[in-house]
This record gives sequence, C-alpha cells and structure tokens, in this order.
Amino acid sequence: MIDIHTHPVQVGELFERDPGLRAAVRDVFGLYIAPQPLATYLGHLDEAGIDRAVVLPIDCTTAHGATVVSNEQVAWLMEQTDRVIGFASVDPSDPGAPEKLRRDVAEYGLRGLKLDPSLQRFAIDDRERAFPVYAAAQELGLPVLIHCGMSWSPAGRSSLAQPLLLEPVLEAFPDLRIVIPHLGWPWVDEAVMLAIKHRNVHLDTSVLFSGTPSESLAHVVERSLGRELIDRSLPRQVLFGSNYPRVDPKRAAWAVKDLGLRPKLERRIFEDNARALLGEEVA
Repeated sequence: MIDIHTHPVQVGELFERDPGLRAAVRDVFGLYIAPQPLATYLGHLDEAGIDRAVVLPIDCTTAHGATVVSNEQVAWLMEQTDRVIGFASVDPSDPGAPEKLRRDVAEYGLRGLKLDPSLQRFAIDDRERAFPVYAAAQELGLPVLIHCGMSWSPAGRSSLAQPLLLEPVLEAFPDLRIVIPHLGWPWVDEAVMLAIKHRNVHLDTSVLFSGTPSESLAHVVERSLGRELIDRSLPRQVLFGSNYPRVDPKRAAWAVKDLGLRPKLERRIFEDNARALLGEEVA
C-alpha cells in the first residue's frame, strides 16, 4: 500500500535539527500537535498496512518567510528509511524556483513536486510565476500534487485553490501529471470533471470535513462520484492519501475499504495507481 499524501510536520528529529520549524508548523501549517519520533510516524504506517508514503514539504518563503519542512529535510528523511518517497516544493514567487527544482531533484533524488497555492499565496493559473515551475516539472517528468479545496490552516486561502483554475494549466502542459488532493472538496464536481476530461489528472482520497474519514469519503462518493463512476471512468486515476498527521492513516485506509469496491479497483487505489504515477512497474 502507498500513501500519496503525508506531511512530516510531526517528526521530532526534524524539530531538533531546525529550531525554527516549530513556529512554521504552528503558525503557517496550523498544526499544534507535539512532535514525535520518526519511529512513531513509521508506526502509524504499520498500523494502517502502508508500505511506503510520500512526504510533502511546502516552501512558503515569500508568503510567510518559512518552509513547512524543506527539501533538504525531506532528503534527510529519505536517508533514514526507504519507506518514504520524497517530493520537493519550491516557491513559485521566487524567479529561481524552476532552477531550484531541477537542482534539488538532481541532488536529493526527489520524485515529485508539492505546491499549495492557498499557503504559498500564488494563483494556480499565473503564467509568469507558476507556469515556469510547471514547465520544469514536466521537463523532469515529475508528478505535481497541487493542493485544491479547503485549507485547514488559518493562514491558507482556499479561494486560490479552486480546481477549475487548473484548466489553462492542463491546456498548456498536456503531459504534466497532476494530483488533486482531498478530491478537491468542496469543489468535488470540478475536480471529477477535470479527471474525466484529462487522463493526466488524478484524485486522492484524503477528504475529511466532518465526522470520520469514512463518513466524509462515503458522502462525497455517493453524492458526486458514485462507485460505478470510479470503476468505469476513473479506475486508474484515484489514489489513496491520508493527509497525515491531520488524519490517522489507518482510519483513512478504513474509509476506502468501507466503500465496498471491487478487489481489483481497491488494489489500484491503494497501490497500483501510485506506482504508475511514480513511474514504477505495476505487477
């Protein structure tokens, strides 16, 4: 099982190595949970049956003067365990962002790009700032996870993260593989429409807005997707994501299992689709 969406913002060893990280996690990311050892993060993966997980940094240098975990820190985590798959993040408001992405991917072996317009305060369809970053990601063959939908952080502006803003990006970069997390909630219909229209658009299951992950995901699937739509139209484009540590990974996994999908489709969501996205061989 692969979790496409985790944030290493609770790993105590990172706080020990970077005294400024605590303020960034609290004031920018909006998380107030006490740090825990890396072993605790891996223990959460074990409890959920997750073999590997993507870890996502966020470079908010221009908007907030901080990184919510840096590319260098992600690289350090990758050195500690082969269970983490490191993504990069760069600040689209920095003119040097495309070159930084190329450099960090080459130096650290990072395998994707994370952008969060709500926290980084940029427009998804900004041709001057964002498009050069997308061009670099497409050139490098990187999948890009772009936060869309509700931002739990008080510093996040959800109005900047509407899925429909991706349309000009998809027109300009037809080979760029994009992941819309959280099923784009509350704009689920927009996210699903884009995924049906564009086969390079993927959706992750990390949706939680009320109650439990099982209740939130079931509500979205029943109202906007339907099990038949996933099976017939999006079998290779839905990925499992937990959004750890905002959500317990095992509860996020239960939410997918509670949908009662066909075993083959469930396997695709839990593993095969992520492997394909990451350029790995699928059994």
